[in-house]
Amino acid sequence: MAKAAKKAKLDKDGLTVLGLERLVQIALDEAALNPSFKKRLNAALAGIGGAAAVAKLIDSRLAMLEKARTRIRWQKERAFGNDLESISASIVKEFGAVDPGMALERLIRFVLGYEGIAQRVNDSSGRIAGIYGQACEAAGRLAQMVPTDQQAHIPALITPTLDGVDYHGFNTLLAVRVAAVLPPDVLKAWDEALAAAMEIPAGTSILPAIVYVRRAIADARGDLDSYVAIEEALPEPLREPTIIAERLRAAGRYAEALIWVRKHRKSRIGFARRADIMRGDLTALPDRDRLEAAILDGLKDRSASQALRWKIFEQGLDAGILREYIAKAGDFEEFEALDRAFAFVEAHPSPHAALRFYLSRPRLDLAARYVVARADAWEGEFHEFLRPAAEAFEEDLPAAATVLYRALLERIIGRGPSEAYGYGAAYLARLSALAARPGGNDGLMSHDAFVAGLRKEYGSRYRFWELVPPEITAPNRAAARRAPPDNR
Repeated sequence: MAKAAKKAKLDKDGLTVLGLERLVQIALDEAALNPSFKKRLNAALAGIGGAAAVAKLIDSRLAMLEKARTRIRWQKERAFGNDLESISASIVKEFGAVDPGMALERLIRFVLGYEGIAQRVNDSSGRIAGIYGQACEAAGRLAQMVPTDQQAHIPALITPTLDGVDYHGFNTLLAVRVAAVLPPDVLKAWDEALAAAMEIPAGTSILPAIVYVRRAIADARGDLDSYVAIEEALPEPLREPTIIAERLRAAGRYAEALIWVRKHRKSRIGFARRADIMRGDLTALPDRDRLEAAILDGLKDRSASQALRWKIFEQGLDAGILREYIAKAGDFEEFEALDRAFAFVEAHPSPHAALRFYLSRPRLDLAARYVVARADAWEGEFHEFLRPAAEAFEEDLPAAATVLYRALLERIIGRGPSEAYGYGAAYLARLSALAARPGGNDGLMSHDAFVAGLRKEYGSRYRFWELVPPEITAPNRAAARRAPPDNR
């Protein structure tokens, strides 16, 4: 049997095999069908004539984009997005290959036009915003390609757009990505100009764009002192003490970090910019108590750090912090700490929180004992973790699985929507199978008595009972002979 020919891939090598004439014809055919592709080809051809020719073409397209005010209907959103991608690609790839500096100027102009675009198109899919986010990333790459003697002129192109709050966030993202690649002397001059222009209106709850950019410049320069100074210059409600504390801790400046982590962070209105969401730049604030414990470790204050970890554990039955506590415990203290922890969990007023703790350790044996001992405590509405717990118990700890499946079933048949009856029938089938196993009802009401109770209380749930096979609800004689009808 002849060996099948190797399939060519859509990459540089694969297209090379097609040959120049074939590729040219395909490009011409596509240009006739795709206006955006045709414009991209025209930009590439203009690049052959030098920077001035391609600049004229790009400037014309940008001017048309900036002048337009017509609302883009949803039927034309796809084509409009294709056109925006074509403009961005032409600037970055065609113009950037000829003159990176002039290309960066046009790309900055393109990104700064987002606010006008956002007013013209719905963009519920986020595709348009994604194009502008990618353009910001490309701006950073182009800025690196700009000759060193020209890089000092780049900040002046961006700074005028950083006045006030950048609600969409793309002006800020553009500045941040460019700042990451500029040389230290240019960044120093840029930060000085921004510092002189930075004004925080009284009573504002949203940071101005300048603050984000100055932070990025401090990071790019590796200047932690400048970063801290920027934070200190902010009104107290706008500060992020835990972020500063974490940075100082990472730098080994524990005494300063402790001061910052203990500063009260005033609550303010949450504000997420679209650019941050699109680029995944949103990060959670560090856990203040955990961070303080780590800082105290750095200061060699073991007793204080351990006391704080225990406090965290007691507040939320956090198995992770308990592991940290035990890891930091001295010789022979581990077992005493575990005994103390389990005793605290056992007496905790919230059984669901206690069960989460046992499962996260993981100690299925203790969890199962706890579940059976409090068989009436479980609320089926917490199905998001009770169901996985029941599944984990099924193989070796059937009585605990029985308790949780009963709670889940009773929630569905008692108060759940009829659409969930299928799940309830599946739970009842599992309960029937568990009842037939040794230990499936140990310490619990028998399966027959449980089903009889359901029939008595919820017999009118006809849609549910129609889903249950008769053999599941028939009296389980074998199980009845093995166990008392009700030994709860």
